[in-house]
Amino acid sequence: MIKNCSFKLSHYQECLQSALKMGYIFLTFEDYLQRKNKLPKGQKITLLRHDIDHKLSLAKNLAAIEGGLKIRATYFIRLHGDYNPYNFSGYAIIKDLTAMNHELGLHHDAGFARLFSENAASFFKRDKEIFENIINKKISGISCHEPNNSNDEFMVTDKNIRQLGLKYQAYSPIFLKDMKYISDSSARWREGCMCNFIEKGTPKLCVLTHPLWWHKKNPVENY
Repeated sequence: MIKNCSFKLSHYQECLQSALKMGYIFLTFEDYLQRKNKLPKGQKITLLRHDIDHKLSLAKNLAAIEGGLKIRATYFIRLHGDYNPYNFSGYAIIKDLTAMNHELGLHHDAGFARLFSENAASFFKRDKEIFENIINKKISGISCHEPNNSNDEFMVTDKNIRQLGLKYQAYSPIFLKDMKYISDSSARWREGCMCNFIEKGTPKLCVLTHPLWWHKKNPVENY
């Protein structure tokens, strides 16, 4: 039984190790869509989602743990955040995540176009194309940054994903309603740490984490 829940990276590793022992398999979002109707009955699954709001460098902390356990996750990268995914250090991380066979998607800033009085739908298509050029690959999905503050913005929904050249958006009911969705937003698990759901054997888990909150010794080290 896991004790002493925290946002230490050691606890993150402990949670993933516990899930593996409990018989969970880890799938990317794209993998899940392709395989969900072919999975054995009763197979426990976990989708790991990482929204990289600030500091792309912190993604390396989670990726290192996942790589050591041969686990794949889905990383959503911002174009308009506090980092540059196309400068030397950012691109090196992108290449490392790709080499580790993680899925990369776009962390979409829904309200960004409005700040410059640009057409939001066209702006999104341009962002998507730019990001695909950076990673040299078509993306399958996106997650919206701060969706609760974006209700009046152009949104990618289940109704328009196909025409935008996507297979999914991360706030679809497929991921929020058809499985147990939990998030560490603002460094707070609203319903308790993910380890509790793992230990209960919750059949399908979608776990959103933000690398900013996860630290080695103290949260201050990430600022």
